[in-house]
Amino acid sequence: MSSLSASLQNLLSAILSIFSSIFHTFYAAFDTLFTTASNLLHSIADLMSGFVGFVLGNIVIIGFLVAAFVGYSAYQQKAGRNKRGGLKTS
Repeated sequence: MSSLSASLQNLLSAILSIFSSIFHTFYAAFDTLFTTASNLLHSIADLMSGFVGFVLGNIVIIGFLVAAFVGYSAYQQKAGRNKRGGLKTS
């Protein structure tokens, strides 16, 4: 009789182990999914932070280049040299 109760106990233990492993598998899958999404968002935030830091660190150079372009465009327009190709009409 004790072997019957031991075998039933082993059967229930095996069934419980199966359900436990299935639960742990789904938990690990969802945990991995949420961790990956969290890491992606953190990486995007770090990327944007680096880009903003780069722009702010080089704002003087960027401003100088924009001002030079605007000044050069105004000079070309004022001097009448804003035509690009085509035939000259003297």
